[in-house]
Amino acid sequence: MISDVLISGFLLGLFVLALTAALSPLETLSWWAGWTEDELGDTAPPPEDGAGRRERYVVYLSGVASISGQFLLPREKAFIRKLEDRLPEASILSDVFPYSPSGRPLLSSPRLFEQLWRRLQFLRIHGRSGLMSRLVNIRNIFQVMVSADHRYGPIFNQGAASVIETALLENGYRLGSNAPVAIIGYSGGAQVALGAAPFLAARLGAPIDIVSVGGVMSSGVGLRYIRKLHHIIGSLDKVERVGAVIFPDRWKAAAYSDWNAAKREGRIDIRHIDDMTHTGVNGYFGRLPGKHGGPSNAERTLKLIADMIES
Repeated sequence: MISDVLISGFLLGLFVLALTAALSPLETLSWWAGWTEDELGDTAPPPEDGAGRRERYVVYLSGVASISGQFLLPREKAFIRKLEDRLPEASILSDVFPYSPSGRPLLSSPRLFEQLWRRLQFLRIHGRSGLMSRLVNIRNIFQVMVSADHRYGPIFNQGAASVIETALLENGYRLGSNAPVAIIGYSGGAQVALGAAPFLAARLGAPIDIVSVGGVMSSGVGLRYIRKLHHIIGSLDKVERVGAVIFPDRWKAAAYSDWNAAKREGRIDIRHIDDMTHTGVNGYFGRLPGKHGGPSNAERTLKLIADMIES
């Protein structure tokens, strides 16, 4: 009896996984076809001269556990607050949802599984999500793969670039100002940042840097359009290693790939940081004191990222 239940659960899990994989490009294609155009809203006009403008702009793209740019994990919220204190001259944007070409959060209407995502968010808030929360991760992981795909990626990434550009304009960015933009991509957010880079570079005409925090990303053409990629790798982060394995263009054997060409040119800065996992209390944003009472992981990550952005 127990074995029948386990087998049924396993088969159901496979079905959900296959369905999610099959549907993952559809949102990108529907956006490209204009079916969701009425939901994007109009791009807000830039503010009047001098209003709200900063010397530097930083966009934070959350990891694959994200359900909406408005609902960051507590550790991420604390990190963003400290980054704002550390970089008072910068405008920090953290409400961009990177796992949709239209930027629509999973909680917005209409979505095929909107009620499911709302239920999962309710369970998360009350600390009862358990394994169900993994459905959000799986859904967003497939969107990361769409971003990295040579067929659907250019469409998805063009949409992501539009979402980022709109957020910048709404927060005072002025086209032609040449104000530098840094995009912090955590986990799968790094792939979206890299994919959006060519379109952002063309639209903004300004220097673009990407800070990857345990990023899982491919060797994309975006590397040709950014000033620098700072890639932070935790010594205990097993998730980050996935990207280095599943994308052959990042292998050393692919000597002429964009990734290896950028490394030779010194435009990829890889920083290894001790005693950090991908998520959790020992992750990049963990707030527990370090070994022997030293700074927490979040403080070490904050210092490293702030130095990179200011360099």
